[in-house]
Amino acid sequence: MHCLVGIDDTDSSRGYCTTYLAYRIATDLRPDVKVLPYPRLVRLNPNIPFKTRGNAAVCLRIETPDPEVAFEMLAVKVTELSDVEGGANSGMVFLEDPSKSDGFEHLYLDALSGLVSPHRVRRFLRDQGTKKFELGNGMGLVGAASALGFDERFDHTYELIAYRREEFWGLRRTIDSSSVRDMDSRMFPHTFNNYDYQKRKVLVAPHGPDPVFAGVRGDSPRSVIEAFQMLEYDEHIDGRMVYVSNQHTDAHLQHELDWKVYSSGWFEGTVRQVQVGAGGHVYLTIDAEGRERNAAAYEPTGDLRRTARLLRPGDRVRAFGGVRRATTLHPKVLNLEKLEVISSGGRKPLLPKGTYISSPRSNRHLTKPLIRYGRENPGKVALADDWLESAFTRPRVRVENR
Repeated sequence: MHCLVGIDDTDSSRGYCTTYLAYRIATDLRPDVKVLPYPRLVRLNPNIPFKTRGNAAVCLRIETPDPEVAFEMLAVKVTELSDVEGGANSGMVFLEDPSKSDGFEHLYLDALSGLVSPHRVRRFLRDQGTKKFELGNGMGLVGAASALGFDERFDHTYELIAYRREEFWGLRRTIDSSSVRDMDSRMFPHTFNNYDYQKRKVLVAPHGPDPVFAGVRGDSPRSVIEAFQMLEYDEHIDGRMVYVSNQHTDAHLQHELDWKVYSSGWFEGTVRQVQVGAGGHVYLTIDAEGRERNAAAYEPTGDLRRTARLLRPGDRVRAFGGVRRATTLHPKVLNLEKLEVISSGGRKPLLPKGTYISSPRSNRHLTKPLIRYGRENPGKVALADDWLESAFTRPRVRVENR
């Protein structure tokens, strides 16, 4: 029998990772729970302040002879690999009939660009008769239920995530930077956001204590598998798994903003004022059909900040990002993620018409790289037989240039 399982909020700042839990389900629970390709890595609204920056949930298509047994085994595994003491509020949603997943699409779309109440999700699950499991305050039910609404009908990418053995958790990751640059060059344009050439910084490896060793993102399963095989590192890894994902699709920026706090989207208007503040942050005042709106490009956004600084009064723009709450010192403001220059208001424009985004190092997980424009990927998913591997026995090579 085929079922759908959504899981969210199992990690904390101290470690663990929801994708690692998905990997362990895929490797540990066979044959009672068989994960089918591809597990789905689903990013939701990155502007929610009480979620991690990545705000990721997972959705697993599973095959099981006994859904009741599968549900209990999954609940045990979620409990085992959730850092509740560190603040995780894990949620799992178990849908026995995947044909009923259409009702979850509304949750997914709302959770991409807005704030979804856990009360709404609990009521929805109750009305649908859908099983759930929760730890802590159960906030993870929002992401778990929303993840069930994403599938390959939407624009999508792929990510291969490699996982560390437990004895390496918290230790420095060592990946040869020249091998990353070589891979980036050889795999262009089929992988992206591998290396930041401005800061000379490897982007495929995180820096926290979580179990992730590295992640390579691209436009097909074969691309990310081949790219990962080009990397050179000196650590024995536990295994790796390929996910289909809504990452790098701008899925959260598709709708015009309602300007609710924490919402993501876009608005259009005419630049009235450009100010450069302390730290090099750039603040824009924009006339949006008679209403004054504020937007900011902060110094870490790199290229986007430099673009915003070149705007001039009269320029017509479409601004994309997330709405930050007003404070006693600052009004409600849009934290910029992307700018489209529609037209110039001056005789000598400093910016040609076009789309401008932040530097790779500050991209959101959902940010669509410029290389993906015109290369969207909706439709049937290509299958790679080696999408899941575990029990690696040796490192790739000795690392000389770290």
